[in-house]
Amino acid sequence: MFSRRTCLSWAAAAALGGPQIVSAQVRGIPRIALGGLPTRVTEHRRLAAALGLASLHAKRDDEAGATFGGSKARKLERLLAEALEMRRRAVLTFGGVGSNHALATAVHARRLGLRAHLVLLHQAPTPEVRRHLLAAQHAGAVLHAGTRHDRDDPARAAARLAPGESPMILPMGGTCPLGTIGYVDAGFELADQIAAGQLPRPDVVYVAAGTTGTAAGLWVGLTAAGVGCRVVAVRTSSRAMASRARVAEQVESTSALLRAADPAFPRTPLDDRFRLEHRFVGSGYAQPTRAGRQAVELTRGDLTLDLTYTAKAFAALQARAPSHRGQAALFWHTFDPRRPETGGLTASDLPVGLRGYARE
Repeated sequence: MFSRRTCLSWAAAAALGGPQIVSAQVRGIPRIALGGLPTRVTEHRRLAAALGLASLHAKRDDEAGATFGGSKARKLERLLAEALEMRRRAVLTFGGVGSNHALATAVHARRLGLRAHLVLLHQAPTPEVRRHLLAAQHAGAVLHAGTRHDRDDPARAAARLAPGESPMILPMGGTCPLGTIGYVDAGFELADQIAAGQLPRPDVVYVAAGTTGTAAGLWVGLTAAGVGCRVVAVRTSSRAMASRARVAEQVESTSALLRAADPAFPRTPLDDRFRLEHRFVGSGYAQPTRAGRQAVELTRGDLTLDLTYTAKAFAALQARAPSHRGQAALFWHTFDPRRPETGGLTASDLPVGLRGYARE
């Protein structure tokens, strides 16, 4: 997944003939710039008035990553830099057949000269799932119909699915200490924008939580940067995947990695300013909810939400808005609505086990 040794002994990517490694706010652990950062902050007065908030801003990570990526681009800036440092020629990752993380990995791995193996698990077919599968194939990824056994034993899956390549394994959602540092960066980025007067210091931040690395990284970054706001992470996956204990472990392991690189980095344990909101997941991952559809309608013309993640997160903000009356809120927009290029491919161009997800 990652090694502390390589995290702490980065070489210049230029020496590999690869892309430029650039410094981040967190010292000692460089990253590869994948484009689109820093993301802008937008103000939404109509929505603030509708919800009774003093102000509502959105952090536009839907625009992160050149051509495609959204929130996944921040994690991949760290993870793909590690792959280059380790001189790997391939990466292997996991996700649902419509996974944004899997597609973003395919797009950016190709840009960096890495082969991407995507192990894809069942998800209800939708037009978006179809586009993501065809786009990943078009991006040159090697697609595999996978199972939970593959996800739970990634080393064995890598040996079976990519024999001889020794790919670097990226976890689902890019959630591991190294990937989560991408959202520590994001916390510092927002602190800089607050200091520059681009938005008031928010009283509360809402963000979708799937594998919870985004929420954990934001907590570490915002706390270390002294922003001091509440964070509400809205669960969009199973309780096994998104629990407070899991977030706390990610916060601690990410902070430990950062302190190993820079002993001055502060400790940032979870406290009562962090809330994991469970009531808006509906019947499960990638299953739309009525509240989510209402959030899509409310935000139309301001933000483009998806029914798997961001609509559920905004639905939580909408429902809890009375408790934030008169406060400044920030919605962290993680979904990338850009439609990836499919190159005219059809279901017949996919591996046999995945064709059923892409039939029109």
